Amino acid sequence: MLDFLIVELLFVLERRWRKLGKTRDPDDFIDAQAIAAVERITRGNFRLIERLLLPIKRVMKINELDVITNDVVEGARSTLVIGTT
Repeated sequence: MLDFLIVELLFVLERRWRKLGKTRDPDDFIDAQAIAAVERITRGNFRLIERLLLPIKRVMKINELDVITNDVVEGARSTLVIGTT
């Protein structure tokens, strides 16, 4: 069951990242860290993933970043009210 949820999460994130103009590299540790942060923060909740993506885009634009990193995800999370982590 857990593997299926991870596959779904990767499927959703890959498509959402493309909308941000980014691609996910399965061999890149930075991408793996960012995905792990999204999973930990949202616990796989697709509504929260959607809510998290807008501030991710905003953080990247403000800081003129080209890569979605763990720090970008954490910065985006700090702007949301989604409960305790």
